Amino acid sequence: TLIKEGQTPEEAEYLSSVRIFSNESGAYGSGLADASLASDTWEKDSKLADMYLKRMGYAFGSDAKRWSDKVPDLYGKALSGTDAVLFSRSTNLYGMITSDDPFQYFGGISLAVRNIDGKSPEMYIANLREKDHAKTDNINRFMARELRNRTFHPRWIEEVQKEGYSGALQMLDRINNFWGWTVMHPEGVTDAQWQEFADIYVKDKYDMNMREFFENANPTNLAQMIERMLEAERKDYWQTDDATIKELVETYLEVKQEHAVFTENKKFNDYVKEKALGFGLAQLHQSSEMALAENLAQSAPSAQDEIVEGQKLEQVEASEEVQADTDWSRYAFAVLLLLAVLFGALQVYLSEGRLARVQVAN
Repeated sequence: TLIKEGQTPEEAEYLSSVRIFSNESGAYGSGLADASLASDTWEKDSKLADMYLKRMGYAFGSDAKRWSDKVPDLYGKALSGTDAVLFSRSTNLYGMITSDDPFQYFGGISLAVRNIDGKSPEMYIANLREKDHAKTDNINRFMARELRNRTFHPRWIEEVQKEGYSGALQMLDRINNFWGWTVMHPEGVTDAQWQEFADIYVKDKYDMNMREFFENANPTNLAQMIERMLEAERKDYWQTDDATIKELVETYLEVKQEHAVFTENKKFNDYVKEKALGFGLAQLHQSSEMALAENLAQSAPSAQDEIVEGQKLEQVEASEEVQADTDWSRYAFAVLLLLAVLFGALQVYLSEGRLARVQVAN
């Protein structure tokens, strides 16, 4: 194929042997974490696949002098025809949705292969958590077990709630990373799992006072979790019933009204407005918009305010009290240093005296 595209036989042989691809030297990251969450900037996941292939498509072959070569479409050619992708997990601390790395890199390959060949590869995890019982799981089984044992488990939620603000952020991270997997490898998640997120964290099926927890810890995180759920429905990744959508929209608007929640996702805002009107929540939608507008107006800088971009350094004269404290600190340090020197000299003197007595005795 490379020869047909105009490469010399020697160059084609070298390029066809490359098996390692990554970022350009000095760069880092696939970019899929932020890009997938910016769900208003893309309609088809092919845009994300193209970005992944470009960012991760630098070649590292046998010739170290040519490391970080950029050969257009070479990574895509190497991935084409991939039937299965294997990822190892040896720690019990991290799973598939405890961070965004698994879906960015492991899941990113599935996204790329699907857009190249029209079909996602099989996704397997080499489960090495038990040293003497290594096994291979498919992504569906591994993901379902992780959700059941952690994110959807009342005991896990109870312990995370104890962490307050940090706990609320952990819950948000879990659903954002689950969203990442939904986009990268839709075959690995189910409608029932998305429904469970809604039932537990919004409908509070375990009676764990989830709304009260978020109100005290960080209500914005609850709004962001609902935004992610509704975005999954808006972009047809999740099929659910109207009653669930209505409750999600209503809860989102209530939090928005009470805490002036803001999102830059205009498509999401239009979607919420449309759903609110359809569910008879026009009054709530209007009041939430008014609350947000009022909050933004109050926080907007006035004409007299100085707008500074970046850091601004200003010289500050030390007060007399600060100067006095500084002078005293310097004096105290000098005294302590002098005492340390005198103590050291005394130790040497005493040591020499003892040594002299020992020599006389001998």
